[in-house]
Amino acid sequence: MVQPQKLFSANVDYLRKGYCVVDMPATPRDVLESFDNMPRDGHSLGRLRQIRLSQYIGFWDESEWVFAVLPQRKYIQSARYIKLEEAGGIPRHREPLEVDPSPLIARVLDNLPIEQHDMVQVNVNQIRVTANAQYRGVTVPEGPHRDGHEYSVIAVVRRENVIGGETQVIDPLTNQVVHRQVLEENQAIIIDDHRYIHYATDIEPATGELGYRDIWVIEINRWENRAYGRAHEREAMENSCL
Repeated sequence: MVQPQKLFSANVDYLRKGYCVVDMPATPRDVLESFDNMPRDGHSLGRLRQIRLSQYIGFWDESEWVFAVLPQRKYIQSARYIKLEEAGGIPRHREPLEVDPSPLIARVLDNLPIEQHDMVQVNVNQIRVTANAQYRGVTVPEGPHRDGHEYSVIAVVRRENVIGGETQVIDPLTNQVVHRQVLEENQAIIIDDHRYIHYATDIEPATGELGYRDIWVIEINRWENRAYGRAHEREAMENSCL
């Protein structure tokens, strides 16, 4: 049987360790400004988080990645992986992105061991977490966790007057942190979500009373393992608190 050829040479660090840090494309001004126009997360009122989400199907078309926006559905993370009451197995409304994240997704996929014939399903979360006098800058209320996808990506766009926000990659068998890093602007970490759990420490203002951190959280699955549609929603809601 002829094995399909790899289309790309995946990131060496990723192949060796199951995670890697990569440089992302410079963020255009309109994308930076779009972070100032995001609705508050109505499912997480104990912290000041603003968020948008769009979901995509993607494939390689001879010389470039092509992405199409999927019809909007409720966003549901599996209760098997996300134990937070406000999130695991809970259908949540997300307003769609106002900008095109295609260059970001393409940069991530270029570093992954993707076959030429693979189609992918991608969730792109645009998030701002704010720390001020009223709200702690809680970046990961779930605590250390898996997202329940094949690949999880955290990409930092902007760190405005904050300290903290250290990303940690953790071996679930030993609970040891195998990598820790405060990602700088236009840096991303790509993680094998089957192999590791991940976490990020809280942020707080470096000076004064206000700071924020803008990030993308990108979740990638091959199309046959997609986190989208009715079958995914049924499975994700099993063991939920609803």
